[in-house]
Amino acid sequence: MKYTHTLIYTTAIILAANICKAEAISKNSLNRIVKSFPERIESIYDNNQLQGDFLIAVVNSKGLAFHFTLNKQGKDTENKLSTDTPFLIASHTKAFTGTLAQLLHSNNRFDVNAPINRYLSDVVRDQRIAKESLTVSQLLNHTAGFTSVLHTFKSAFLGYKDEDELTSALNYNTLVATAGKFRYSNTGPILAAKAIEKATHKSWKLLMKEQIFAPLSMNNTSSFIKDYANGSILPSIETDRNGQQVRSGLFKSDKTMHASGGLVTTLEDMAKWMKFNLVGNPKISKSNNIFDNLHKPLVQQQKTYFTYDRTGYSLAWDIGKYHNEQILTRFGSYAGMSFHASFMPQQQLAVVAFFNEDRGFVLPHLAANYIYNLVISPDQAELRFENEVAKFNSILVREQQHSVDSSDMITNSAKWKKMIGNYVAEDNAWPNIQLYENENIIWLSWGELDGPLYHVNKGGFKAIASLGALKRQISIEFKNEEVVLTNGSIKYIKSPNS
Repeated sequence: MKYTHTLIYTTAIILAANICKAEAISKNSLNRIVKSFPERIESIYDNNQLQGDFLIAVVNSKGLAFHFTLNKQGKDTENKLSTDTPFLIASHTKAFTGTLAQLLHSNNRFDVNAPINRYLSDVVRDQRIAKESLTVSQLLNHTAGFTSVLHTFKSAFLGYKDEDELTSALNYNTLVATAGKFRYSNTGPILAAKAIEKATHKSWKLLMKEQIFAPLSMNNTSSFIKDYANGSILPSIETDRNGQQVRSGLFKSDKTMHASGGLVTTLEDMAKWMKFNLVGNPKISKSNNIFDNLHKPLVQQQKTYFTYDRTGYSLAWDIGKYHNEQILTRFGSYAGMSFHASFMPQQQLAVVAFFNEDRGFVLPHLAANYIYNLVISPDQAELRFENEVAKFNSILVREQQHSVDSSDMITNSAKWKKMIGNYVAEDNAWPNIQLYENENIIWLSWGELDGPLYHVNKGGFKAIASLGALKRQISIEFKNEEVVLTNGSIKYIKSPNS
């Protein structure tokens, strides 16, 4: 294994000389982190034979205070990690989208309290949705009460031809519930970004760069995959039941980089973003009143995620408690990638962490908690860490048990060869499916995603399609002289002569 950990203060002398820069982190706290953290995380990595890339940064009111990276060398390959290594932050994008909306609102360029009908009358068409009373704020805090599965899949996974197709997807079998209750989804922030575009006549991606990235000098953050050198963004790593890597990839395109999950960044840039959330920045706003709707709950929620008791949600962040300390979190996950961003306002302390191996998605949260405890509750840090490691191990074992088995990969046999071809959804709303042979393995292509099939039972035509960003259970049967493929609940018919 290769690992690196880097303190901004790289020697004891430099640490002593510059400790005044770390206002929220004492010299003793930094020493505890340097002494204990790398060894503890490396032990977890080794004991579980992890395969992925791990990065973490600790931020205070002055900015980046500590960072650490860890990975394992592959065959003839070396993963070089640093604070400039780009990675996907997935649903943490929602925090940026909510912040953008609030900034534009404070500058009278947009109204977060406006009814959605003002901006989205031609986009939201379902008559059951109260467009005249629902507000943009409710889109951002997940209380608007409606979503669309097809819209979610096309915007995040499958891709789409143009905005008209995406609008049609939004209004296809729309799920509508009573507004006012917290129901987390991608739909609201995506539509809020669309409303921003309607109001400003600029794309949300350009506005985010102008209003947030440029003022904060976040020069390596973008909503475009094409802005990064090919292969430089850390990929998702999929492992099998034996913990061995079976596939890696990003499974994203510029088309599927959306306002609820569509940003790439670095530790260096995220440190600037978290510092902004801790102390503000006059280049963005001269008033910290902009944080009222960003850092305070606008709606209640009651949910425990890992060790965090979530009690509210703002326009941008989950608000909750960790061992009775207020903590604001906004995580992200996509394929096997897991991203953690959190801060404790009263402690003026923030943590950002990333890991890209599917079975170890809890590692960023475990690591962040250890940092918080080393700084805030050092007497309890080791006990809490051991308790959380036990929980981490349980989750990792569960995830590994549900992973694919490489021996179940479906090879191109005589019976499966007959299934190869093009399949069309019965209602034509969903993209076609293609079954094809790839190096003697049966693969399934669906929109922008593709991947191999794995047997569910080797005697029939039930399989798991491992598509990188998601897994889908499929089955194939013969009905009335037609070949019918069922993808979840979606029925597909094999095209004649395909």
